[in-house]
Amino acid sequence: MNTLLVPLDHTASAEHLLAYANKLAVRWPAEIVLLYCQPPAADAAAPTSPSGADLAAEEQRLRSLVERLRYQQLTRHDGRRIRYHYRVLRGCLHDHIAAEAARCAAQLVVMSLEHVDCGRQEAPGNHAAAIADLIACPVLVVPPGRRPLPSRLVFSADFSTLPLHTLPRLSALAEAFPGTLDLVQFYAPTERSRRLALKQAQTRALRQLTWPHAHTHLLEDESALEGVSDFCARQQAQLLIIAPASRAELLRYFDACYTTTQAYHTRIPVLVLRSAGTPAYTVCCGKCAERLTREQMQANLLLQSARPA
Repeated sequence: MNTLLVPLDHTASAEHLLAYANKLAVRWPAEIVLLYCQPPAADAAAPTSPSGADLAAEEQRLRSLVERLRYQQLTRHDGRRIRYHYRVLRGCLHDHIAAEAARCAAQLVVMSLEHVDCGRQEAPGNHAAAIADLIACPVLVVPPGRRPLPSRLVFSADFSTLPLHTLPRLSALAEAFPGTLDLVQFYAPTERSRRLALKQAQTRALRQLTWPHAHTHLLEDESALEGVSDFCARQQAQLLIIAPASRAELLRYFDACYTTTQAYHTRIPVLVLRSAGTPAYTVCCGKCAERLTREQMQANLLLQSARPA
């Protein structure tokens, strides 16, 4: 049985996230592990950590949400098909996500773009980028709002450097996300001499994938990220798949300048595909925050230098 690990918080988008995960679990099919991490209270007068009664109350809150959506969203048959498991833990999601993904052998983590962790809201997307950096399995980042499962998909990567052994992990998700798949790669004007090599790399990647309707696109653009957002808009894509080559590249996808302006790729789910065998970094929340700040500054500098004067 396939397994979706779904971290939830108490934001308004949590209901939309679970509704999306329910649709995915019915289609695939898969079971759902709901994970809620309760951080210590910020109030000095409150207990330093949640009690067993607090955790039991949070689990009941999750069960109530599940039953309400099961009744409102799913048919009786589909509602009975999904098996739910509940994990309520003390601490921050950063501290537990790697161990929980390994414990339940998750094939996919489905999380909200605006997830709140450690009692604070990260800049939109930064938290999702940090979680994707901590685990090896793919992460599906879902923006707020109700949406259907995708039938038009775009896969953007540098296929000339993407390891082919990464692609079977994506092919394993073909049943969950059937539809038309467009493989797109952008190159700068200075790279025109590499067009043939880039096209051949796309063809090799295409042969490793199991989508019945897949096409390749090789396009020239100074900014690959802005190019892919425009391409997704033209194709009316409903899911963007990315395989970032570095953490800085991943952070750029969720940069505040794109989320603030509601660039197209921030308004559709984004599936982050890690290279198989790439080590995940399991560090504490403080170190994660320091690293994120440092890399976000670097990413912003790169974005500013790439923009025309």
